[in-house]
Order: sequence, then structure tokens, then C-alpha cells
Amino acid sequence: MNKKNNDFKTSPKFKYKVYPNSPLIEVVFEIRFPGEPSIECHRDRFYKRIRKDYPNILVPIIKEGIPLALESYRFEKKDQSSGIMVSMNKLAYYSRKYQGYNDFRNKVVKIFDLFGKLFKINKLNRVGLRYINVIPFTREEGLVPLEKFLKIKLVFPESIPNQIENLSTIFISKIKNGSITTKLESMRTPDKGREALLLDFDYAKNENLFFQKVKCYLKESRFHVHKIFEDLITTDYRKYLKGETL
Repeated sequence: MNKKNNDFKTSPKFKYKVYPNSPLIEVVFEIRFPGEPSIECHRDRFYKRIRKDYPNILVPIIKEGIPLALESYRFEKKDQSSGIMVSMNKLAYYSRKYQGYNDFRNKVVKIFDLFGKLFKINKLNRVGLRYINVIPFTREEGLVPLEKFLKIKLVFPESIPNQIENLSTIFISKIKNGSITTKLESMRTPDKGREALLLDFDYAKNENLFFQKVKCYLKESRFHVHKIFEDLITTDYRKYLKGETL
């Protein structure tokens, strides 16, 4: 009898799009697991294997009420374009210059395989994929033109004017074995001081997870985050992302 294949499969109708004008500024894939003291004691073994590519060390700042062992060390590339976060119960890889899924996946697999061999991680408490988007905008009559970019309608009672000067909201939606958190707020970009919309997705699962299936979890997370983004953006904004309009 053939065993049932429980691995995630994407919809054959869904096509991933690559946008020249992508608003994506950072992607993070993270796993959490029961605390493993050997990680705290032998972090140097892991760093020795990655220091050529990630030489910069960022030591965590001690925070009142939070054990230092649960705060992450960061190992970054010299240009700060990507890095690794490690603590006794967490491992994450992040990229601030996303070069596409295949490149991101290959780096995750390489780093996580090395980590798994060194520390024998098995059961996971959580896996999560985070996509952080920044969408610059110009105000119209002093208001945030949300409807130009996203298919989101905020319905207010008559006593609250539906004219948005600033926005800050978080939606946490239940999914099978986890949740997806969507953060949407108006902000100023740190580089040029322009105004922008922060659109931040965090897709997470926290039940029946195993280290050996990390690659499958990454694939599943990517599908859901991409689909949500495609469902949210307007037709006109998609044209801009494709480079078809100014």
C-alpha cells in the first residue's frame, strides 16, 4: 500500500510573478525549537563554518527580564545584505537584497543543513516566513491613497470620517496549524524620508513540525505569502510593479 504523501503542493493555477519594481525590502525564514544548551555552549563551531561568508558579529543587547541565552547572535555579510540569527531555541536566515526564491531557498537549505548536523535538531515549535514590503506614496489632498495600491476597504460608522491621514493596523488570521499576521501602516522611509506604506506579512505554523521537513515548510509558506500579496494589490499597482507605468 502506498503511503499518503502529506507534503505541501501548490495550486497548478497559481503562477509566481517576478516584478522589476518589487517593494520587497527584507525576507526572513525562521524556525524555533525546544531550547538546546549545546547551541549556547558550542556556537563557535557553527560560526567557524560560516564566518567566511558572514564575518560580522552582532552581539545581543541584554534586556531586563529576558534571558541572554534566548536573545539571538547575528552573523552578517560585510555589506549587511543578509545574515543569520542564532539562539539556543531559534535559527533564522534573512535577506535584505532578495535575489529570488531559488537563491533564497538554496541559502536556507545550506545553512539549516549545517546547523542540523551540528546540533541534531528534530522537533520544531514554530516555522515562519516573513515578507516586508515598503510601498512609497504621495498624499492626495493630505490623505493616504490606500485604494491606489491595495484592495482593502476600511468601513467606519458615520461618526468616523473615512479619510485616512495615517494608518496603523495589524490583522492576525487563523490558518491550519498556525496563523498569518498582516501589518499595514503609513511610515517614512529611513533613507530618503519619503512617505510609504509598510506591508508586512508573517506566515507561521506551530503544530506537528519537524526539522527534516524545513524545505517543504519554506515552499508552503512562500505560496501563501505570495498569494496573499497578489490578492491584495490593485491592477494599476501591479502594472507599476511590472514596469508598465511610471
